[in-house]
Amino acid sequence: MHTFLGNSRYALLRSFRRDGTPADTPIWFAFDGEALVFRTKVGPKTKRLKAQSHVQLAACDYRGRGATQWTPGRATILSGADALRANGLLHRRYGWQWNIVPLLKIPGVTNVHRDLPLREKLRRARDRGLWADSAIVRVDPA
Repeated sequence: MHTFLGNSRYALLRSFRRDGTPADTPIWFAFDGEALVFRTKVGPKTKRLKAQSHVQLAACDYRGRGATQWTPGRATILSGADALRANGLLHRRYGWQWNIVPLLKIPGVTNVHRDLPLREKLRRARDRGLWADSAIVRVDPA
Protein backbone atom coordinates (compact mmCIF):
# COMPACT_ATOMS: atom_id res chain seq x y z
CA MET A 1 0.00 0.00 0.00
CA HIS A 2 2.98 2.30 0.52
CA THR A 3 3.78 2.42 -3.16
CA PHE A 4 0.14 2.69 -4.19
CA LEU A 5 -0.83 5.58 -1.88
CA GLY A 6 2.61 7.21 -2.02
CA ASN A 7 2.73 10.51 -0.15
CA SER A 8 -1.03 11.04 -0.21
CA ARG A 9 -2.42 12.61 2.95
CA TYR A 10 -5.88 11.12 2.33
CA ALA A 11 -7.27 7.86 1.02
CA LEU A 12 -10.75 7.09 -0.26
CA LEU A 13 -12.10 4.01 1.48
CA ARG A 14 -14.69 2.07 -0.49
CA SER A 15 -16.70 -0.32 1.66
CA PHE A 16 -19.73 -2.23 0.45
CA ARG A 17 -23.34 -2.29 1.63
CA ARG A 18 -25.30 -5.55 1.96
CA ASP A 19 -26.69 -5.14 -1.54
CA GLY A 20 -23.17 -4.68 -2.95
CA THR A 21 -23.35 -0.96 -3.66
CA PRO A 22 -20.18 0.95 -2.73
CA ALA A 23 -19.98 3.54 0.05
CA ASP A 24 -16.98 5.87 -0.34
CA THR A 25 -15.42 7.80 2.55
CA PRO A 26 -12.26 9.93 2.56
CA ILE A 27 -10.04 8.98 5.52
CA TRP A 28 -6.85 10.05 7.23
CA PHE A 29 -4.54 7.09 7.56
CA ALA A 30 -1.15 5.93 8.75
CA PHE A 31 0.95 3.01 7.63
CA ASP A 32 1.53 0.10 10.00
CA GLY A 33 4.03 -2.07 8.18
CA GLU A 34 2.39 -3.11 4.91
CA ALA A 35 -1.08 -2.30 6.30
CA LEU A 36 -2.95 0.95 6.71
CA VAL A 37 -4.84 2.09 9.84
CA PHE A 38 -7.56 4.70 10.28
CA ARG A 39 -10.09 5.92 12.84
CA THR A 40 -13.83 6.01 12.28
CA LYS A 41 -16.89 6.63 14.40
CA VAL A 42 -18.71 3.49 15.49
CA GLY A 43 -21.81 3.25 13.31
CA PRO A 44 -22.86 2.27 9.80
CA LYS A 45 -19.31 2.02 8.45
CA THR A 46 -18.13 -0.29 11.23
CA LYS A 47 -21.23 -2.45 10.69
CA ARG A 48 -20.44 -2.68 6.98
CA LEU A 49 -16.82 -3.60 7.70
CA LYS A 50 -17.83 -6.34 10.15
CA ALA A 51 -20.28 -7.81 7.63
CA GLN A 52 -18.02 -7.46 4.58
CA SER A 53 -14.29 -7.01 5.21
CA HIS A 54 -13.42 -6.58 1.52
CA VAL A 55 -12.59 -2.91 0.81
CA GLN A 56 -10.84 -0.84 -1.82
CA LEU A 57 -8.55 2.17 -1.37
CA ALA A 58 -7.46 5.02 -3.63
CA ALA A 59 -5.46 8.21 -3.11
CA CYS A 60 -7.67 11.33 -3.01
CA ASP A 61 -8.00 14.86 -1.67
CA TYR A 62 -9.71 15.80 1.62
CA ARG A 63 -13.15 15.71 -0.02
CA GLY A 64 -12.60 12.32 -1.66
CA ARG A 65 -11.99 13.71 -5.15
CA GLY A 66 -9.35 12.49 -7.58
CA ALA A 67 -9.55 8.75 -6.83
CA THR A 68 -8.68 6.87 -10.01
CA GLN A 69 -6.62 3.77 -9.19
CA TRP A 70 -8.00 1.36 -6.61
CA THR A 71 -6.23 -1.31 -4.58
CA PRO A 72 -8.04 -4.12 -2.71
CA GLY A 73 -7.73 -4.75 1.00
CA ARG A 74 -9.21 -6.61 3.97
CA ALA A 75 -10.44 -4.56 6.93
CA THR A 76 -10.26 -5.62 10.58
CA ILE A 77 -11.55 -3.59 13.51
CA LEU A 78 -8.84 -3.45 16.16
CA SER A 79 -9.29 -3.49 19.92
CA GLY A 80 -7.23 -3.16 23.08
CA ALA A 81 -3.50 -2.54 22.82
CA ASP A 82 -3.52 -2.92 19.02
CA ALA A 83 -6.07 -0.10 18.68
CA LEU A 84 -4.15 2.16 21.09
CA ARG A 85 -0.87 1.56 19.25
CA ALA A 86 -2.49 2.33 15.88
CA ASN A 87 -4.09 5.47 17.34
CA GLY A 88 -0.58 6.56 18.36
CA LEU A 89 0.64 6.08 14.77
CA LEU A 90 -2.16 8.32 13.56
CA HIS A 91 -1.35 10.96 16.21
CA ARG A 92 2.28 10.99 15.10
CA ARG A 93 1.37 11.36 11.43
CA TYR A 94 -1.20 14.16 11.78
CA GLY A 95 0.06 15.95 14.92
CA TRP A 96 -2.20 18.55 16.53
CA GLN A 97 -4.72 18.21 13.69
CA TRP A 98 -5.59 14.63 14.69
CA ASN A 99 -7.88 15.62 17.56
CA ILE A 100 -8.86 19.13 16.43
CA VAL A 101 -10.04 18.88 12.80
CA PRO A 102 -12.71 16.17 13.42
CA LEU A 103 -14.40 18.54 15.89
CA LEU A 104 -14.68 21.52 13.51
CA LYS A 105 -17.43 22.48 11.09
CA ILE A 106 -15.72 22.57 7.68
CA PRO A 107 -17.85 23.51 4.65
CA GLY A 108 -18.26 20.56 2.29
CA VAL A 109 -16.85 18.03 4.77
CA THR A 110 -18.90 15.75 7.00
CA ASN A 111 -17.27 15.68 10.42
CA VAL A 112 -19.33 13.33 12.59
CA HIS A 113 -18.12 14.90 15.86
CA ARG A 114 -18.76 18.53 14.91
CA ASP A 115 -22.03 18.87 16.84
CA LEU A 116 -20.69 17.77 20.23
CA PRO A 117 -21.09 20.21 23.14
CA LEU A 118 -18.16 22.62 23.56
CA ARG A 119 -17.05 21.05 26.86
CA GLU A 120 -16.80 17.61 25.20
CA LYS A 121 -14.90 19.08 22.24
CA LEU A 122 -12.36 20.65 24.61
CA ARG A 123 -11.95 17.34 26.47
CA ARG A 124 -11.41 15.41 23.23
CA ALA A 125 -8.98 17.98 21.86
CA ARG A 126 -6.62 17.16 24.77
CA ASP A 127 -7.29 13.40 24.82
CA ARG A 128 -4.44 11.25 23.42
CA GLY A 129 -6.41 8.02 23.84
CA LEU A 130 -9.03 6.40 21.64
CA TRP A 131 -12.41 8.12 21.87
CA ALA A 132 -15.15 5.86 23.28
CA ASP A 133 -17.37 6.27 20.21
CA SER A 134 -14.54 5.59 17.76
CA ALA A 135 -12.94 2.48 16.31
CA ILE A 136 -9.54 1.90 14.76
CA VAL A 137 -9.54 -0.16 11.58
CA ARG A 138 -6.58 -1.95 9.99
CA VAL A 139 -6.60 -2.64 6.25
CA ASP A 140 -4.22 -5.33 5.05
CA PRO A 141 -3.41 -5.79 1.36
CA ALA A 142 -5.67 -8.40 -0.23
